[in-house]
Amino acid sequence: MATEITQIQKHLDQLTQQTVELTHEARESYQQYLALLSPAVAQKLILASYHLCTQIYPEAFLQLSLNQQQTLQQKLQHLGQNLEESLTTLLQPLNTFVTTEEVEPEQLITLLQDLEQAILEVLRQISQQANQLLQDHQILEIKSMDLLFEIASKAAEHGRPITSTPHLIKALVDDEEGLSSTTSGDPVVAIFLQLSDLEFTDADVMNGRHQLRQLWQKLKSLQESFRQQQREKTIAEATAAWRASWFPLSSE
Repeated sequence: MATEITQIQKHLDQLTQQTVELTHEARESYQQYLALLSPAVAQKLILASYHLCTQIYPEAFLQLSLNQQQTLQQKLQHLGQNLEESLTTLLQPLNTFVTTEEVEPEQLITLLQDLEQAILEVLRQISQQANQLLQDHQILEIKSMDLLFEIASKAAEHGRPITSTPHLIKALVDDEEGLSSTTSGDPVVAIFLQLSDLEFTDADVMNGRHQLRQLWQKLKSLQESFRQQQREKTIAEATAAWRASWFPLSSE
C-alpha cells in the first residue's frame, strides 16, 4: 500500500510540474493576447464615438466649437493610448505567480479567472470614461452610468440585443430610475465596449482568444487528472489507515 501511495504522489508531482510549465505558457499567451486587444479596443472606441457623435447625436456634436470638437477627439484618443498600460498591469499577478515552484491546477485556474474578470472591468472603465467625456461635452446625458451598464448586463444575460451597432448600448428608462437623455422619452445611447464583439470582428484578437481556449483546455484536463489522483491518494491512505488500525476481536 505504501508503494501505491508513493506512486500516486509521484503522479501528483508530475502534474504539478506540468502546471508550472503551463503557468509560463499562460503568461506568454495572455501577454500576446492583451497586446492584440489593446489597439483593437482603441480603434473600436473611436469608431463607436464617431458613430455616436455623427449618427446618434449629430446636433449636439455640431453645437461644439471646432476647438471643443478637437479636444473631445484628442481625449478619446488618449483613452485608447492609455489602455495598453492598464491592460499590461493586469499581468502583474501572473508575472509573480510564474516564480512559484509548485503550482496546482486549481490555483492557476483561479488566477486566470480573476484575470479574465479584470479584462472585462477595464473595458467597463474605459467605456465609462468615454461616456463621461461625451457627457462633459454635452453630447449625451446619463444620471447613472452604473445603472445603464447594469441594464446592459441583464439584457446580455437574457440574450436580448443591446443595440444593433457594436459597442453601443441603447436603453429606455424612466428618469425616476436614474437615466435620462436630451429628449424626454428617447432612449439613451452610450458607449459599451464588449469583449465578445471585439473578438468576433477582429481576426487577430479572435486568433488570440483561440489560443487561450486551447490553454484552458489543457488546464482543465490537468485539473481533472489532479483531482482524480488526489482522490485515489486519499482512498489509498484511508485504506492503509484502516488496515493499520484494524484489531480483530479475539474469539472466546
